[in-house]
Amino acid sequence: MAGELVQARSILTLGQRLEIFFENNEDGTPGYTSRVEDILEDEIVVAMPVDERLVPVIPHVGENLYVLAGGDGCHYRFFSVHRSHGRHDGRIPVLRISLPEVAERFQKRGLFRILVNLIATVRLVDADGTIDTPKRVPVVDLSGSGMSFVWPKTVPVDTEAALEINDIPGVGTIELMTRVMRSTRIEREDDTPIYHVGVKFQGISRSLRDQIVRYLFQVQRNQVERVKE
Repeated sequence: MAGELVQARSILTLGQRLEIFFENNEDGTPGYTSRVEDILEDEIVVAMPVDERLVPVIPHVGENLYVLAGGDGCHYRFFSVHRSHGRHDGRIPVLRISLPEVAERFQKRGLFRILVNLIATVRLVDADGTIDTPKRVPVVDLSGSGMSFVWPKTVPVDTEAALEINDIPGVGTIELMTRVMRSTRIEREDDTPIYHVGVKFQGISRSLRDQIVRYLFQVQRNQVERVKE
């Protein structure tokens, strides 16, 4: 987390709109819309989210949640844990989730894409199917469905790339085919440009995606703890 940390209780209000991402969301699933129904000593009572068929979506007890909350000209995000579900005031279906100590303030609404300190071995695949020489490059950020990495030159959109990342805590080694979605030029002080190449994972299994997401939850928890110290 790179934004300003604030007391989570101070930015929450009754009726506030939330977007909740579950740890075990299907790949590519957007967050579920909810709202704050009550704020207790150590819990937030939020409206029960529903899917596109209006079926209630109930996470497992103890499941990690990633929550986005709208603010005055900005956004906030924080981690929580699902504790229970039921009805508020005997009427409104709700989830009861933990109230964290802190939330991160940031200007641009973002998806669950986390800065990480990892190295990837990347092999670009030419249009004729030729696999280029592997390059070891820094990973910029990672999500359950894709990542971006540093590259010395622009890469055409839709280029395929084989990647390998070793020794991810709790995950191990991942080897995946990916497809380039964007290639963004980054200016540096020495006038030597680099590119952040964003790729989408191809054919990733549900179990591997879930392992990556759990790793990312732990990364952000560690980042928050370091800032609090």
